[in-house]
Amino acid sequence: MSTGSKEIPMSKRFFPGLLPIVGDATYKQVVARYRELFENHGLPKHPALRWHLIEGILPGLAFYQVLRANGEAQESALALVDRAFEILFSNNVARMKKLGRLSFIYPFLRMYIRTAMRPYPPEGWKIDWLQIDKNAIRFDMKSCFYFDTFSRYRASELTASFCQVDDLTYGAMSPHIRWQRLVTIGRGGTHCDFCFLPVTTQRPGQRSQG
Repeated sequence: MSTGSKEIPMSKRFFPGLLPIVGDATYKQVVARYRELFENHGLPKHPALRWHLIEGILPGLAFYQVLRANGEAQESALALVDRAFEILFSNNVARMKKLGRLSFIYPFLRMYIRTAMRPYPPEGWKIDWLQIDKNAIRFDMKSCFYFDTFSRYRASELTASFCQVDDLTYGAMSPHIRWQRLVTIGRGGTHCDFCFLPVTTQRPGQRSQG
């Protein structure tokens, strides 16, 4: 029996932002599919994992599945998702750029990076902290809740679209920080190698760019 739309939490960022991108007919299909996914998925106990499901994973999956059901090939459906995400997450990108103007952004990030990663609990992500010092902030993610969830629906390829959101958010975040990530689980790697560098520091083993 359906729980009713009023009882189903809906992302206030994703869905209002998606409507003008896809139009009314596709929007209604995505909402209907999201409700089906939510009702049948089964929510984890950890509140952070529930947040990720409601705000990103299940809405993104519903959008992708609707595109595929409507005849889009995998490559073109993923391209449409990527373009939509550029718009849907543009406020995040703008906020990080504003923060990145601070000249002391790297020391600030170094101090609070572990706190900033609390929404990614060990129940969903296995994080190995490798380095947090004046030269670099480096950590590897050995598992990913997004990838694991999408894999359940045979849509692991969708994970890369969320990897792209990280690239958009951090790639041009600040003139004082260089963002580098060479591999991700969502793009076929065994792990995700996160790295933030102050602009005066070069990542070990990497050639200077520019």
